[in-house]
Amino acid sequence: MDRRSFLALLAASSWASVGASCTKRRPAGADTPYDDDADAAADIHKALAASRSDGKRVLLVFGANWCPWCRALDHLFRNAPAIAHELADSYHLVHVSVGNKDSDTNQDIVAHYGNPTRLGVPVLVVLDTSGDVIHTQDSKPLESGKQHDPARVLAFLRQFAAARP
Repeated sequence: MDRRSFLALLAASSWASVGASCTKRRPAGADTPYDDDADAAADIHKALAASRSDGKRVLLVFGANWCPWCRALDHLFRNAPAIAHELADSYHLVHVSVGNKDSDTNQDIVAHYGNPTRLGVPVLVVLDTSGDVIHTQDSKPLESGKQHDPARVLAFLRQFAAARP
């Protein structure tokens, strides 16, 4: 094989692999907290079982990776020490993906919790240890300018945390 043919073959295979990687879903991670393939019902069930054991509340965060506000709120959850501490002490956190804008991803769960996404995303739903909704909150009141206000988010988390013994 001559050099020109080799380079053409190499370029073609590179483009093929780029195309294939663009069609795969990225797993949920630090920059993509919402996993469309996750079993959200099982995740909620597991969080509620842990909640019954330790008395913490369950915090459902409905959102999607295409939503910059959803990713920004998750970033704040992970990177603001006081907020991360409050979440760890008081909540079992479950991200519930609503998928792409016209998706039916987890719509059965959205309906079960009173259609909170009618308020937009991200939207937070606090559950007690029985799985009953205590509060539903869109993130608008937690925002200040073009970001979530850490003090407002922390106040929200503290307001709906279970009473500590």
